[in-house]
Amino acid sequence: MGVGARFEKLVMDLLPALGLSPKTTRLKIFREGVEVGEVDIVAIDEKGDTYAIEVKAGKVDISGVRQAYVNAMLMGAKPLVIARGYADEGARQLAKELGVEVVLLPDYIFLSLDDLYTAFASGLARFFKAVLSLYTNLYQYLDYIKECQEMECICKKVNCDELFKKLPKEARNIEMILLVLELHNAMPMICEEVNQCIRFLKSTKNPCGSQSRENTP
Repeated sequence: MGVGARFEKLVMDLLPALGLSPKTTRLKIFREGVEVGEVDIVAIDEKGDTYAIEVKAGKVDISGVRQAYVNAMLMGAKPLVIARGYADEGARQLAKELGVEVVLLPDYIFLSLDDLYTAFASGLARFFKAVLSLYTNLYQYLDYIKECQEMECICKKVNCDELFKKLPKEARNIEMILLVLELHNAMPMICEEVNQCIRFLKSTKNPCGSQSRENTP
């Protein structure tokens, strides 16, 4: 199922919360046997008023507002657009001028578990890329800037213009640099912990197997 179809399905589920009961989808409008329009969703409110709903998976632009208005007029219904935002101020002004009601819904409510996993994995990958890039490019300067807590201090000791050219945008801030400094300072302790784990694992190559042999009569 594509993004648009999934968005439309979720909008259908949300309509009752808006006081609307969906009646049909993909309603084609004909005049003298010729198709002149298509309404994404037709719904009715508690008063019996009919709404011609235009669903936009992204942001609604002037064309989308105009389409919703024309389709509603052809049906003798009220125009309604459900989208994630306005593409520009022109779309907002046209909707106001034409009397097209627009319901804006936040992006996050349309994220499935797969979408959330993908977004999290992508964000985590960008984070580690930023940390690795910073550490690689700052490594030779870390001892010089370890006392710095502000970007001004760091840029006095490092050519920040040249440094930022080598870094992804997520790494070009003081918070990420301070994080890398903390990781660098903690590296000896981290390495010692890792070495202890390795030594422990080597000393107990197969603890489960040894126990089973000891318990064997």
